[in-house]
Amino acid sequence: MKRIFTILVICMPVIFCYGAQAGDNGNAGKFRLLPAPQKVEWNNGTGLKSNELKGIFLKGDLKRPALVYPLDNLPLADHPGKGILTLEISNNKELPASNESYILQIQNGEVTISGKDDAGVFYGCQTLLQMLEDATDQRIDIPACRITDFPDIPYRAVHLDLKYHLEKMEYYYRMMDRLAGIKVNAVIIEFEDKLRYRKADKVGSGNAVSIDEFAALSRYAKERHIEISPLVQGLGHVSFILKHDIYTHLRDDRKIDWVIDPLNPETYDLHFKMYDDAMEATPGSKYLHIGGDEVYNLGASELCKRSGMKPFELQMYWLNKVCKYVTDHGRTPIFWDDMVFSLSDLYGTMRNDKMLDSAWVEKEWAEKQHLLDENVGLFPKNCIYMRWNYNFPKIQGNTKAIDWFMANGMQVWGAPAAQDMSAMLPRQNSIYQPTKDFCEIAVEKKLPGMLLTAWDDSSPHMETFWRGFYDYAGLSWNYQDMDAAAAHKIFRHRFYAPELAAPQFEFQDSLELALDFWDVALINQGHRRHYPYKMDLISLPHRDSAGIWSKKYADKVERAQLELKRYSNIRTVIAENKKRVRRNRYSLELLTVMNELQIYPSRLLLLLQNYDQAKDKDRIKKEIGSLVNSFPALRKQYEDVFSEQRFLSNPPGYILDQNNDPMLGNGTNNSDWMHVFELAFNDKLLKWLNEK
Repeated sequence: MKRIFTILVICMPVIFCYGAQAGDNGNAGKFRLLPAPQKVEWNNGTGLKSNELKGIFLKGDLKRPALVYPLDNLPLADHPGKGILTLEISNNKELPASNESYILQIQNGEVTISGKDDAGVFYGCQTLLQMLEDATDQRIDIPACRITDFPDIPYRAVHLDLKYHLEKMEYYYRMMDRLAGIKVNAVIIEFEDKLRYRKADKVGSGNAVSIDEFAALSRYAKERHIEISPLVQGLGHVSFILKHDIYTHLRDDRKIDWVIDPLNPETYDLHFKMYDDAMEATPGSKYLHIGGDEVYNLGASELCKRSGMKPFELQMYWLNKVCKYVTDHGRTPIFWDDMVFSLSDLYGTMRNDKMLDSAWVEKEWAEKQHLLDENVGLFPKNCIYMRWNYNFPKIQGNTKAIDWFMANGMQVWGAPAAQDMSAMLPRQNSIYQPTKDFCEIAVEKKLPGMLLTAWDDSSPHMETFWRGFYDYAGLSWNYQDMDAAAAHKIFRHRFYAPELAAPQFEFQDSLELALDFWDVALINQGHRRHYPYKMDLISLPHRDSAGIWSKKYADKVERAQLELKRYSNIRTVIAENKKRVRRNRYSLELLTVMNELQIYPSRLLLLLQNYDQAKDKDRIKKEIGSLVNSFPALRKQYEDVFSEQRFLSNPPGYILDQNNDPMLGNGTNNSDWMHVFELAFNDKLLKWLNEK
């Protein structure tokens, strides 16, 4: 564990106030930066008032950074001095080796940021912006201090998945500003069919974004020290290609649009055309993610059968061929690594929490590692192997997989998740613990890169990912041990307002728990993670069998009663948040209507219980009918807020993926996929209500 310094902004771990110290004027505990700086020391003298800066002095040939308010509109000054922010590239030996390192000094109304490179100066400015924000929000001065800072992990990327639905373009620009503000330095965009390919024009959807528009976004991000790289799925996960009639002949299995034939030369002609377009849409980036994961039943095509090649050989044939093309075109390929372990029968040791027994894992690896070792020559060395694990990064098989890559001279990065497949909102405290665990592993093993995935399988609004993004930004820049509650206290402070850091303003964890019941409240079996083409809806009470329904669904009724109380508490806490919020009010509006929508099944269940037990059943029937008739307005309320920044429906003529793993967001072209259980149950209720 790294040495703990006395720090101004206690973020990781959280110690909120030290009290008055020399030079800190008693305000230190009121500043909470994210990510936390590596080291903070106090200076003598006064600090800086929130409105004291009047200009920026660019020392040497430094280009003015792309900053936000209030630094963006400061005029240029001719020299340093009081009220002036001085920015410089420096060879100061006290600066850490990272090109993102910086030293920020504040003393007697003067501020100096020295960076190893442009990126360091930029990140020093992001720290200053957070301090100015805290000072303004709380009407306090910034203490005199000296901050020395640098990241633990050099490449800190987040995933932007455009699989099923898009945000409006202006949202992505705002996203780059937000990510830059928390020192995320890379984005990997999974285009799927949302890029208007020029060389493969049948792939892009009717609402696809042009290459030029994405290139403009890439340049905007680059000015903010965020490198955007493309992810073009290949081998598996290619339903967005193979669903089109023109490409069905490229299917490995003609019945399924999931896997492309690795031995058909046309596969690579198409791959490479799409790579060319994706690289043009992301100018100046170093990487191209080629996908390659979850390739089911590989080898079904006639070409594969005649070749006699095993699935492992087919997988690696494809990998080497695409890696060579990517490398020849000046980029480094990134590859999801799961299939090399799955085809070596070792994947269970890194993903099954019931297989945590150390002796069992050691036995499995002792018996099967030779399958990897014997084929190590098939692994391209010019590739980054992305070791993804969204649940149990510390499971022994996962760390052994990382160690195997490293021992064999291959580059390996880690990938936790901010969102996996949950509908409407990420769960498990925004998947906090796995993200924390993987960042700890990455720091301990000195992994050079991390990617936080944010999947669109259930197509939630991207605004719901920000808590997970903030967690990851803090942990990947400066890892320190802290629990989810402490981390999310910091999140509320930074994302909404300092006043909302207190525990009584937390409500998102409760909403996650409420949605766990919303997922399954109206069904006997199944889940909302996948689109349910067949539904096992709960039954309805019979007029002449009082109490039978209530007994059958006693557990659901009990949970519905709990959820009604939880809903009321969430509603009250959000209302208190809205009185104090200073930033990102839209997020609160979205979570407000989410809470209103999720309680609908619980209200239905409680009315059905009343009907089952009531003597005046006709009166309760009318109440049920009234609630059912209110659903369209409830749905519209949610969708109106959701659609302010994100599209819910697909364009006319859009062809849904026909893969063998139907995701919720791929269920319908209109917005019915979001309400699939409610709509089906309402139809059932309306028929029941109309029975004599």
